[in-house]
Amino acid sequence: MNLAARIAAAQAAEADCAAWRERIALSRAHLGDELRRTATPGRIVVSGLALGFAFGLKPPSDGQPSLAGKFLGGPVFSMVLEAVLPGLIAGITAAAGLQAGEEATDEVAEEDTAEDDEAADGQAQAS
Repeated sequence: MNLAARIAAAQAAEADCAAWRERIALSRAHLGDELRRTATPGRIVVSGLALGFAFGLKPPSDGQPSLAGKFLGGPVFSMVLEAVLPGLIAGITAAAGLQAGEEATDEVAEEDTAEDDEAADGQAQAS
């Protein structure tokens, strides 16, 4: 491998690294925006209440179940999980599929743009 090929490879690696850093920065900014959008005071209070109630389902160290554990232990809690969990998993799967589809369309658009640029360069050099 000659020096020109090594320099080209290093420049391509630097460009990939810069693009990767830009994607990371955009993802971090998007995560912060989503966190600020979804973490409303009402949702925080409701989730705190739900977690506190769920913690009450755990029997204390003396072995006696708590009041919440007596009423919602076992079958009822299992039934709630069976009703909620499939919908939650379906939503996560749909969001992942949507994101993968958007990334694929972005890649195709970038490839088309690169091919158009190369074709235009080829026509300019032929003229």
